[in-house]
Amino acid sequence: MTTMDTTAATTEKAPDALEELHRDCFACGVCNHNGLNLHFNVGADGVATAVWHPSAAFRSYPDRVHGGVIATLLDSAIVHALFARGVAGVTAELTIRYLQSVNVTDPVHVTGWVESNRHEVYLCRAEVHQAGLLAVRASAKFMAMPDASA
Repeated sequence: MTTMDTTAATTEKAPDALEELHRDCFACGVCNHNGLNLHFNVGADGVATAVWHPSAAFRSYPDRVHGGVIATLLDSAIVHALFARGVAGVTAELTIRYLQSVNVTDPVHVTGWVESNRHEVYLCRAEVHQAGLLAVRASAKFMAMPDASA
């Protein structure tokens, strides 16, 4: 997990201001009580991590979390890694590799980080672990939102 800045984003804001913009988000919004209620911690290295406790409400088959919900976890982890850089980002591309199913009974650990950026396009990665095993990994491109949108 390396980070390398090659350009400065024109949309840089304080992370708290970005959280405020995001308060109704389905994944992590503090005002969205019907969502996933993710709470991310960001380390000094800019890596965002969260633990999520799935419920049957988010399943596809009786014992599995829906793949779209897993994609949302990965996307949200990357967004929070961008917030740590003061960047409001939107998903341009998200490529997911499901290595094994994620069950609805065990906690899910999600991690996201920024690998590099150039011209306000951020190359990012994220992973989901469950029971100590890598279950899902993703690579992504995110774009910085124009100031008017943020």
